[in-house]
Amino acid sequence: MARTPRIGVIGYTNLASGIGIFTHELWRAFGDSIFSVSADIKGQERWAERQATVSRPPTMREIVRYLDEFEPEVVVYIETPFSHHLFPIAKEAGVKVVGIMMHEFFGRDMVRGDLVICPSFSAWEKAKGEKALLFLPISLELFPYRERTGHTFLVNVGYGSGLEVDRRQTWKIIEAFCRLDDPRARLVVHSQMPRPGIEVDDDRITYEVSNLARPADVYDLGDILIAVSAYGGYERTILEGMACGLPVLTTDADPMNLFQHDPDFLVPPAKRWMYNEKWISNTVYNEISVDDLEERMRWLLTIDTAKYSRRARAQAEAQSWESKDIDYRGAWLKVLSEA
Repeated sequence: MARTPRIGVIGYTNLASGIGIFTHELWRAFGDSIFSVSADIKGQERWAERQATVSRPPTMREIVRYLDEFEPEVVVYIETPFSHHLFPIAKEAGVKVVGIMMHEFFGRDMVRGDLVICPSFSAWEKAKGEKALLFLPISLELFPYRERTGHTFLVNVGYGSGLEVDRRQTWKIIEAFCRLDDPRARLVVHSQMPRPGIEVDDDRITYEVSNLARPADVYDLGDILIAVSAYGGYERTILEGMACGLPVLTTDADPMNLFQHDPDFLVPPAKRWMYNEKWISNTVYNEISVDDLEERMRWLLTIDTAKYSRRARAQAEAQSWESKDIDYRGAWLKVLSEA
């Protein structure tokens, strides 16, 4: 069996961002050292003794110092905008570079390395050069299970530009919810920054703005996750919600339907069109209809939530680093060792 190389993981070291959660899980799975990059206002955390905490973007000198001090043989990064510095420096030092990129960023020339790992089919279709299609699982340790019994809907808008509201199709969710005539229906809209203009006059809707301490805390706000994104880099929030015990309604399109395998919880797009803007290039926008969403949400108000909560957790367990059926860690180490 091939020797496991020393693997350095590069990314945000905080659990308030999706990239930070990915970084933490990759480090726990196989990382030897961490190159910690600041994630703007979300800050940095100290996770390991072998951790270099630097600026964003880091200087060339900081990259050289990290490579010299910790001597990784392979460095793995996710969505690193400074890869144009990293790749030539690492190449000169004889260090292999592996990038894990989310599919809507492939048009921005952010993919640099000896190998690109694609976590979804849409990423694979857009990637150029040497590439591998490899599922990126979840860590159950960060997302503990609690059986759900209620019917409160949760929308996790997240963090980022105002365009995120459109990406999550939040307006359509709110409109579909307002059509429900059940006075017991509840909807929680959570975001990590204020979203002006999305509030409507319906006292059944709660708007929550917060950066919660633990990644799983946001999923304590509801019982059923509505995650009908129009497109996504990886949309692993679906898997996070399932791990915490929330049944998840999502869009029947890649990458969203990578995680949800029950057709009753998939909403087919009513229209598909190509989407481009500053950060996104040639991405398929999967637009759902409010009518279809209303129909699904009406049905969700009638389900035995506890039964589907247990099913959701089982799905997450099968797609986790801790899976008893699939050796995800072994698969990743094989690809990284051969990089």
